[in-house]
Amino acid sequence: MKRKFIAFSLFCLTAVLLTGCVISFKAKENIDGGVFVSNDKGENWSQTSLIYRVSDIAKTFSNIDLIGMTVDPLDSKALYVATHDKGMFYTYDGGTGWHQTLENKGRINTIAISPRESCIIYVAIANRIYKSTDCNRHWDYQLIEPRADPNNQITALAVDNNDSNIVYAGTSGKGLFNSADGGYSWHVIKFFDDRIVKLLILPSNTNIIYVVTASKGIFKTTDKGQTWTELFNDETKKQYAKLLVYRDVILDPTVEDGLLYACPYGLFRSGDGGQSWQNIKLLTPPDSVNIYSVGINPQNGQEIYYGIDKVLYRSEDGGANWITRNLPTVRAPEFLYIDPANPSRLYLGVQQIKQ
Repeated sequence: MKRKFIAFSLFCLTAVLLTGCVISFKAKENIDGGVFVSNDKGENWSQTSLIYRVSDIAKTFSNIDLIGMTVDPLDSKALYVATHDKGMFYTYDGGTGWHQTLENKGRINTIAISPRESCIIYVAIANRIYKSTDCNRHWDYQLIEPRADPNNQITALAVDNNDSNIVYAGTSGKGLFNSADGGYSWHVIKFFDDRIVKLLILPSNTNIIYVVTASKGIFKTTDKGQTWTELFNDETKKQYAKLLVYRDVILDPTVEDGLLYACPYGLFRSGDGGQSWQNIKLLTPPDSVNIYSVGINPQNGQEIYYGIDKVLYRSEDGGANWITRNLPTVRAPEFLYIDPANPSRLYLGVQQIKQ
């Protein structure tokens, strides 16, 4: 991370010497978009959206809906957020200030950071993948396939934990692709029956990959895509209505191969890679609320979270009991991240609720 701060410091020093300007931190009116942070497990929140500028005019993205939020696996203070039409914002200081890049390129669908090298970043825009190897200072892009088809967007990205050149991409056109040379060339692994919304690679074993679809469930490979297994069997699908409709899913950081999955029915947790599932009892009846995001304390697997319209739920005993707290926004809590270095610190990315 030193390279990032050194680069920014040199930029600021040069600008001040040449122009006489100073960095201003004046705040604008509080609009309920962008990113919020809590230092007490969601009891209190503050908005963090100030963009670093070498001028006396403050600028924020506090009125913007987020498409995605990604955190550097090597540095929990480095966050990246994707937007519809304002490019990508990123911070290296936990949200104290943000930078902007990739403006005027189009809607940013998803972002992936190399788990081995923080300065290697992949960003999907339409059917293009932009790549930076120098912490967002320069970008190159490659096409996976040339059709300018709005129905075939790159919607999911994941980078191998052992090799930053191995990248996976999922599309709204149902295809899963792989590159072994950092995005220069690609090959098809498999076409699924629905658009791909998320890819998860198990950090401890990169042969294990999860492909999450919009409404056909989750699929798992243990051999990097040669064979696949559907995680929900027919009996489970019959038992729980709308089980396959995706709301959110994360890897459970407290077990070897675990998942926390949200669907319209509610919350489901697996500690054995999807072989069996526990339906977590919620305060709300099944299919009565929209769950937008979920989280697990990386240091305590009994502490879990989920966010609905205007409310964050927290359990400290694995879901037996729930604490509810109002959110600081009327927008949907689409993205929730718990800082592994300080699990009391939560980041929340929001988006307008679609009626």
